[in-house]
Amino acid sequence: MEVERLIKIISEHVPRRRTPIYRIVLSFVMRDFKIWWTYKFWLLLELSGIVLFVVTYYLFSLITTPQRVQEAGYMVGGYFTFALIGIAFQQYVHFAVQSINESIREEQWNGTMETILSTATDFKVFLLGEVCFSFIVSSALLLMSLAIGVLLGAEFYVTPYSILTAAILTVLLIASHMDIGILSAGVIMKVKQGSPVTWAFSWLSQLVSGVFYPLRLLPWYLEWVGRAFPLTYSLDGIRLCLQSGKDLASPAILSNILSLIIFIALMTPISLYIFKIGYDAARRDGSLGQY
Repeated sequence: MEVERLIKIISEHVPRRRTPIYRIVLSFVMRDFKIWWTYKFWLLLELSGIVLFVVTYYLFSLITTPQRVQEAGYMVGGYFTFALIGIAFQQYVHFAVQSINESIREEQWNGTMETILSTATDFKVFLLGEVCFSFIVSSALLLMSLAIGVLLGAEFYVTPYSILTAAILTVLLIASHMDIGILSAGVIMKVKQGSPVTWAFSWLSQLVSGVFYPLRLLPWYLEWVGRAFPLTYSLDGIRLCLQSGKDLASPAILSNILSLIIFIALMTPISLYIFKIGYDAARRDGSLGQY
């Protein structure tokens, strides 16, 4: 009888206390902040790198004529403001493409992924918590880049409507690149090593998306390659807003927004499907938490 009673006690369902999602996400943010703040020398290098990057392109702008920038439709600020926007908003590109990959690899490296996922924490909430701190840091570095640029003389021509439009384009920039990050995470979940998707996308987008120079300076065939990348439309739209004061009434802005929406509509189901394949395969062979 005692054995049967013991079996009954063990087999009883114990209800789990449901923790609010915001508290779960906040705990991830606080954990990542404590880890981030621990490595103060790395933090100093990160901030110094931003300053050096902005100052480098400021010096380069002193020997670059603004004519080509104006021909591309960006009226004020010259090359320095053009490059500054590319540098600043690359922070969100890195966040969207890399944050999921880096978070998953970190949890696998530390052997904590299966521990976390064995709790009542939903996988979507787990991913949300993992990327929130990266978003906060990326936003801070973006604002820091713009602030340093302004101190060095960067000029912006903005209106309330152009700021709102730039914010919409920024949301679309993040959403479109999150698709790339999710797809890459699905690949890395299975292959375990550096994702070729992330490497190829990062390299090509830097080259052909107009990050550091107007797209029209490229040969026509590379210009057409650049039009396949969402960063091309994001940066062009944001620059038209911040350097020419354009807003949603501009056909060029609407064209960029439409291109981004089409990219997101096509890539989201593909990315989620590939991620599901990688996630399910890792669960089946028991390698979800392996590095």
